[in-house]
Amino acid sequence: MGRRAHDECIETAEYGPLMLETQGHIRQVLAEARAARGVSQQRLAQVIGVNREAMRDRLLGRTQTKAEELAALAAFLEMDISEFFPSRVPS
Repeated sequence: MGRRAHDECIETAEYGPLMLETQGHIRQVLAEARAARGVSQQRLAQVIGVNREAMRDRLLGRTQTKAEELAALAAFLEMDISEFFPSRVPS
């Protein structure tokens, strides 16, 4: 399935808005944590076992961040994993 077809499936799925908001929130939290701690994309990539380009794709929203990756990032960044999830459900 191509990227465009994938995005269209996600947007029309019942859970689509929540998933899109959650992925956006994850990217924002990671950007803020990286900036506050001076952590590079390369270092985050090492933490989750991917190359820098794959990490960049996650930070740009091209690839979803997996649950196990979030757990590893939360531990590395010394934060609670719940910070990756928005506190409200979109309408």
